[in-house]
Amino acid sequence: MLELGSIRKNKINLADYNFEQDIQYRMLIADFSSVEHQILQEIFFSPLKFPLKKLMRDLDCEEKEIHEVLEKLSKARLLFVQNDIVTVDKEVRKYFEFHMKRFEPEFKPDMEFLQGILRKVPIHLLTSWYAIPRTSNNIFDSIIEKYLLTPHIFQRYLEDLSFTDPKIRSIIQDLFQTDDFKISSNDLIIKYNLDRYAFEEIMLLLEFHFVACLTYVRNEEHDSWEEFVTPFYEWHQYLLFLRDTKCLPIPSSKKIIRKRENDFAFVEDLSKILTLAKKEPLFLNDLPSLSKQLTPLLQLESNSESYCKQCIEKILLIQLVRLEENRLILTNTSTEWLNMNSQNQALYLYRHPLNQFLDTEGNSIRYPNNAFFTKDIEIDRKTREAEKSIKRVVHGDWVFFDEFIKGVTVAFNESQEIKLRRVGHWKYTIPHFEKEDEAFIQKIVLQWLFELGIVVPGICEERACFCVTSFGRFLFEE
Repeated sequence: MLELGSIRKNKINLADYNFEQDIQYRMLIADFSSVEHQILQEIFFSPLKFPLKKLMRDLDCEEKEIHEVLEKLSKARLLFVQNDIVTVDKEVRKYFEFHMKRFEPEFKPDMEFLQGILRKVPIHLLTSWYAIPRTSNNIFDSIIEKYLLTPHIFQRYLEDLSFTDPKIRSIIQDLFQTDDFKISSNDLIIKYNLDRYAFEEIMLLLEFHFVACLTYVRNEEHDSWEEFVTPFYEWHQYLLFLRDTKCLPIPSSKKIIRKRENDFAFVEDLSKILTLAKKEPLFLNDLPSLSKQLTPLLQLESNSESYCKQCIEKILLIQLVRLEENRLILTNTSTEWLNMNSQNQALYLYRHPLNQFLDTEGNSIRYPNNAFFTKDIEIDRKTREAEKSIKRVVHGDWVFFDEFIKGVTVAFNESQEIKLRRVGHWKYTIPHFEKEDEAFIQKIVLQWLFELGIVVPGICEERACFCVTSFGRFLFEE
C-alpha cells in the first residue's frame, strides 16, 4: 500500500479507509464494455427494485449477455437478483453513478468532481489528511484556500510533494512534460511495468493529492473508451493558457532594429549629461535649444526632445542635480554616480527610493521639489507589478510586444488577481486588461525597463519588440 511523505506534512494514508474496495470498483469500471455501459445506464434510471423482464424488454441485448453482466454486477454488490426481481443497493449505485460520469462526452474532471471524490472518504479523515482545522465551516473551501487558491500556491504545493515511490514522481513528470498535459494510461502502465491494481492505487493517490485524474475518450471505431491521465480541469485549462500564450522568439531571419545598441544606453546618457553639466552651464528655460545641444552628445536622431526631457527629469528625480535659476547644478551624489560602471549605475537607479516611472508625453519638464517629494505609491505599486510581466520572456530572445501582452497575468487590482473562483463554475480567472492597462504595461516594459538596462526595445516589421538583457535576466530569473 502506497503512502506519501510530503514537506507539507500531508498525512494521506489509503489504509485509513476501505481503499481496496475503491480500487476494485475502479478496476471494474475501467474494464466495462459498451454493453455493460448500456445496462448500467438502464439500472441508473430504474427504481431500486424492478422486474428482470423490464430490463430484458428495454435493452437491445442478448439475454445471455444481460445475465452475464448482472452476475458481474452482483459480485460487485451493486445488485442481486431473486425470483426475477432485481434489487439495487442505493449506496453502491451512487458510487457507480458518480464515477461513470468520467465516460460522458462533456465530462470535466473539475473542482465539483474533486469535491465528489473527497466525499467518498469519511469526513474526519479529511481534516487529518489535509491538516485543516476541525472547526472549519466548509472543509472543501478550506482545502481550496490552503492548496489551490492561486497558481503560485498550487505550483509551490506540487513542487513540495515528495513521493517515496519513484514511479509516481516519474509519472507526474511525464504528465506535465507532454504538449497537452494528457497522457495515455496504457502507455504509463507499459512504461512502468504496472499491473492494473498498482496503477489504480497510484491514481487514487494522485487524485487525493489534486495532481491528476482519470478521464475517458470514446473511440467510435473500436466501440470502446481510451483512458487518459490529465490534471484536474481548472489547472489543466490554466496550463493550456500558459502554453498557448507562450511568447515565441522572433526568427533570426527577420530584421530587428534596436532602439539603442548598448544595453545600458540610458544610464550612460545620464552620465554624459552630468559630465557636460560639470563642464558648462546647462539651462532648462529653453528645452528645444538644450535638446539640440544634447542630441549629438547622446548620439540621438533629430526630434529627440522628449528623450532629452526624460533624461533630465531622471537626474532631477534621483537628485544627481538640483536646479538653481533654471540651471542644472551637480550634487555630491553625482560624483559617486560617475565613478560607477554602467551595471552598477543601472542597479543604483533601480533601487533608488525616489526613482519612479514618469510618463514623458507631457510638453513641459515635470520635476519634483526634492525637499518635499514623496513617491506616488499607487504608480509605484503598479510599476512593480508590470515589471513582473517579463518573467515569462527572460530567455533573452527578441519577442513581439503584441504577442507578449497576450500572456501577461499581472494584477493591478484585486479583481485581476488569478484565483480559483466560482463564477458559475470553478476556474482560475485570467485578468482582463483595458486599453489603458495595456498602454501602461507597454510603457513600463519599453520605457521604464529600458531606462534600467533590463530590456532593449526595438522594431521588427513595423511592430514593437524587445528582449531582456543579461542584467534583466540576473534580476528576474528565479
